[in-house]
Amino acid sequence: TVSSESNTNEPEKVQIKPNVNSWRKIQIANAFFTSYDYKRSFDSHMMKNTEWGAVAYLQHSKYGSQTSVRINNHSGYMTGYASVKEPTCGYTGKNDTCNQYGTESSVTQPWNTTIGYLASTTGNISGIYDMSGGAHEYVMGIMTEKNGNPMSGRNSKYNSGFNGTFGCPTCDNDTSGLTSLTTGKNFPKSEYYDIYSYIGQEIDRYNVYQYRILGDATGEMGPFATATYSSQIRKIGSWHNDESWFINSESPWFSRGGEMTVGTGSGIFSFARESGYIYSWYSFRIVLAI
Repeated sequence: TVSSESNTNEPEKVQIKPNVNSWRKIQIANAFFTSYDYKRSFDSHMMKNTEWGAVAYLQHSKYGSQTSVRINNHSGYMTGYASVKEPTCGYTGKNDTCNQYGTESSVTQPWNTTIGYLASTTGNISGIYDMSGGAHEYVMGIMTEKNGNPMSGRNSKYNSGFNGTFGCPTCDNDTSGLTSLTTGKNFPKSEYYDIYSYIGQEIDRYNVYQYRILGDATGEMGPFATATYSSQIRKIGSWHNDESWFINSESPWFSRGGEMTVGTGSGIFSFARESGYIYSWYSFRIVLAI
């Protein structure tokens, strides 16, 4: 997690430490190049979907805590925090006793406390934090258009900032007439992103988990079902009931981990789909190869 809040490519602003505001409100293209330019000597880059999967499986192995990672429920999006109580319900659209979030010490505790350790992948201070809750985290996992090239995003209003076609050019009352982005940033080398086959409107886009990449901790999280929280109908997997929304042509980018309001639906095995655009509840993560 990083500290800032702007849609810019500024690697010098990166802070990887606890108790700072996570960097949100940034398009994927700027998030990627901020990550890429951060520490080139360590091959720094924005986390891929398969890399998130590798961390998730490691956490669930004998080398990790082997249990559900406690949600970060700090409503100020501060890094390294953990919910005092494990949520017992999923997203309801409000702060419920079954899924509390806030800033008070009675609700959330920092990384260096007994409660805080529960939000680490190893169950102690040396693990990876914020893999459950906090902000949703965009990862470099993108669907292709029919010709096999990576898509930019949803439409001219909501996209990643990478050049490519739009999955739904007329959605959201977009009257620009544009079907692709050509004035953005070019995609990096293919080694820095995961590519997923095209899933169009003619396909049952709610049951397409077979399109996963083995090891990315998406399609392997089945069997899948629906759950109703208040009036909200959510897709969930069988691993800790984490939310499980696979990408499609209208929302071709993966995000991981869930968000602090999602309750039981957040988790290290949670995944969702989005446009790649700027949102105040979406962040990203940097990987170093040493």
